[in-house]
Amino acid sequence: MTQNYWPDTLPNGLLVDGLSIEPQNNVIRTSMDAGPQTARRRYTARTIRFSGAQRFDKAEFAVFEMFYHTVLADGVLRFYFTDPVSGETAEFRFCEHYKAAMIDDFYEVSMVLEKL
Repeated sequence: MTQNYWPDTLPNGLLVDGLSIEPQNNVIRTSMDAGPQTARRRYTARTIRFSGAQRFDKAEFAVFEMFYHTVLADGVLRFYFTDPVSGETAEFRFCEHYKAAMIDDFYEVSMVLEKL
């Protein structure tokens, strides 16, 4: 399987301003006939969602769009990206299509990523 990496020509990571971190629920609770519920982990690994943004100039935005649509097959494929909290490189994927807004001469691109 091909490993995709966030393009070197783009800013790496997400802007800290407005960053949202949401660990996904990894617990299954089961009601019993009597007594308290039992709980267990759903998976040994859990995912974390990061909602945030990045700013790109026009040339960087063109690179981002090519990466998203061509390399990642419209955001379907996984890629390596810098974890906004730990600063380490980890595997991510897009949870939904990105949103872009023009602010001055920059594109502010909002994205929801899932760390795998």
